[in-house]
Amino acid sequence: MGGNYAPKSRSRKPCRKFGVRLVIALQVLACVPGIISRLDEGFNMVDQPQLGGPMEWFGWNDDSQDTDYPPTGYELLKRPAKPGKPVNVWTYIRLDHLYDISEDSSTIHFHLTVRLKWNDTRLRFAPNPQNAESKNRIVKADSIWHPSLRVLKDMSHRNPLESAKVSYLGEVTYTAHYDAKVWTEIDFSHYPFDSHKIVVDVSSYRYSADRVILNMTNFDPNMVNLEALSGPMWRVVQFNQKSVPNKRTVYLDNDSVVEIELYVRRRVINPLVVMILPMGLLGILSTTPLFISIEKFSDRVTIASTGCFTILLFHNIVNEYFPKMGYLTWLHYYTIFTNVYIFGAFFAVMALQVLHRSEGGKTVPGRREQVNNCLARASHSTPAQTPLIHSRPGAGRSASGDFGAIKKIGELKRQSEAKNFYYLPRSPSWQVVTPFACGERRPFARCCNNFMAIGFCIGYAFFNVFMFALEYENW
Repeated sequence: MGGNYAPKSRSRKPCRKFGVRLVIALQVLACVPGIISRLDEGFNMVDQPQLGGPMEWFGWNDDSQDTDYPPTGYELLKRPAKPGKPVNVWTYIRLDHLYDISEDSSTIHFHLTVRLKWNDTRLRFAPNPQNAESKNRIVKADSIWHPSLRVLKDMSHRNPLESAKVSYLGEVTYTAHYDAKVWTEIDFSHYPFDSHKIVVDVSSYRYSADRVILNMTNFDPNMVNLEALSGPMWRVVQFNQKSVPNKRTVYLDNDSVVEIELYVRRRVINPLVVMILPMGLLGILSTTPLFISIEKFSDRVTIASTGCFTILLFHNIVNEYFPKMGYLTWLHYYTIFTNVYIFGAFFAVMALQVLHRSEGGKTVPGRREQVNNCLARASHSTPAQTPLIHSRPGAGRSASGDFGAIKKIGELKRQSEAKNFYYLPRSPSWQVVTPFACGERRPFARCCNNFMAIGFCIGYAFFNVFMFALEYENW
């Protein structure tokens, strides 16, 4: 079998490889002229203007577009106006979205779209009558004259996204998108019920008001969708803009400025639920010890101390949400009074207990203390005090000498201990504030406790009403 084996013929495979290589070579040769023409256009782009239709930017030519545009001799830095006359620029500003207002850095972060229109007779051209789209040209904004706008006090220093369109009559439409973070003076003293009026200025950084005038177009504030502009933490209440021809800014004494007036209001649901509501509940909890019987000192001091430790821990956790500033806000005052109120209730409980002891009043031991006392009495009780339980197992053995009696006595003792543990007498802890004019003479400590319980409740209620009413009118 090994001698009859013959390898298969491979004469067809080299032919197939040669055919594939030939097809690939022909395709490459067919692409060479196009590549050479593209490279030639790329080397000649220095001499040609980087303008024209959008197809020219990718290397394709349109017969309806003029390749010699802007015209020869066009001066980029020369204003399209007569000497001594300003350029009238019609301005429209649209606020796209309000991202955030930072309390720490007093900055406002927003996205802005600016649209300008002016006439530049030097950019007129003859359109192609057979093509309606040839009446406008999309050009690069840095290749023609424009007023060079900037947002004043912008801390991001980002270049805007610019585009320009020129009509055959020489009317230029300039559009710029700004992602700005502007520093502004904001008063957060009413936090978190604060509302602000923020003014953002947009002007030219090259020309003063005697060279460029930014005029406003017909702007209707009622047509603005305010809810679409609002962010997750702030709600835009009103948006307006106006033109100020001669305004003194940090750059020029007579600057032509477009003022953007933005009225915003904070969404208070988050701080109300996260910070204010827990503090109010802790304040109510700290008042409950005054409504517990004055004899139950252990219950009273446990609840009062729990409120003190809880408010300290809560304040340490939510401290990072407070605005970082040198003055106190509404929330700081509310927190200070709540801390004073909770600690005041704790010290009132301690003072009342001292007064109650000085009058000879008794203190009911706590539940755990009662159980421990019961078990101690059961283990050290005598037969005369506890008829069902012998004092010692040895005493039963010496009296009867019966092992069964000793076992029965031990079982009865365990049952008695269990009964004393689970069926200890309970006295009511909560007391109702009794009328002050009573026929019987009451101790002074109880009267003070009643006065303090009612006074703390009324004082805390009046404080909350006063604080919220104070900010409701402003908010």
